[in-house]
Amino acid sequence: MGKAFLKHTVSSFSKALKPVAKAWARDGYFAPFDPAKAEARRLALIACHWIGDNFWASQTVEPLRARFPSADLHVITKPASADLWHGLIEPAKVHTAPEVVSDRRRERVDRSAIRRRAEDLRKILDPIDLVVDLTGTRYAAYFAFHLRPSRAIGFDGGGLGWLYTHCVREAQRPGRHLSERPFRVIEPLLGHFAHVLPLRAPQPPCDPGAVLAGLKIEGQRVHVLAPGAGWPEKEWPAERFIAAGQALAKRGAAVIVTGSPAQQALCDRVAKGIPSAKTFLEPVGPLVALLSKTAGVLSNDSAVAHLGAAFGCRTAVVFTGATDPVQYAPLGTQDNVRVFGLDAEPEQIAAFLGEGARA
Repeated sequence: MGKAFLKHTVSSFSKALKPVAKAWARDGYFAPFDPAKAEARRLALIACHWIGDNFWASQTVEPLRARFPSADLHVITKPASADLWHGLIEPAKVHTAPEVVSDRRRERVDRSAIRRRAEDLRKILDPIDLVVDLTGTRYAAYFAFHLRPSRAIGFDGGGLGWLYTHCVREAQRPGRHLSERPFRVIEPLLGHFAHVLPLRAPQPPCDPGAVLAGLKIEGQRVHVLAPGAGWPEKEWPAERFIAAGQALAKRGAAVIVTGSPAQQALCDRVAKGIPSAKTFLEPVGPLVALLSKTAGVLSNDSAVAHLGAAFGCRTAVVFTGATDPVQYAPLGTQDNVRVFGLDAEPEQIAAFLGEGARA
């Protein structure tokens, strides 16, 4: 069953429930709404996608603060992404919602749990004047509605976009880099397109020096390898990561192999093939601290590439053909970021990474 057909089916059947939704929603929620005239004393951002997408979503905080300078701004995100908001949003205003899934093929869906999470957050946040959903899945649209705000703006919604007060249809146009998408969602609120490069790097929530000391690599030129990805089709073969890491080690680099705990076997395998390499399976906060002091990054199409590029690391990212670099490539200068294909030679990548001057 194709995505378009599924979305159409979900939309058609769910709209039969619109009278029920109207009765439950706040008065005026479904009334015509001009985002350019919106006012908000309390605003909640929903960013419950993958880490790279949530990093892009975090870029909207500054323009939204400028648009709503007196608003009480909160963020609802995935637990793995909470540290991306460090320095942008007060810790007490960063809330997590693990139940709001991004992809039902890789995450378990429980709509009752989504409703319960929304109910729990309403006890903290109610009343919410405006919800801005930067996730765009049907589960996020469902969650946004159950937060019971006065208004909600989002995009797509996987067939449940009608649950928003205002759905930004233009946010999802093919051929655009996906970092633009959060800014397309908030464009009607701002009155202009606020996507600005370079992207702001996250603020490390812990001491980078302590992270380097814990790895015993202080004073060394550090290269980070991230051999995992969201699914196997995106992964460059482990043997090629090992070969590239060996070439970097010969150049005197300290090689750190990183990934999620679920990728430990893959990371251990790659690290064992590289002299003196170490495995680093820490959460995003310590990873951000490490990347802030890293010279080079070798990654598949994953969050590590996007974060490394934002820090100005020399970044080599391998696209296997499963995703399109036009939409997903890390954003950085031409000198610092280079896209490689599935057949790239490990030595070629190591040579590119070795050219960088940052130590």
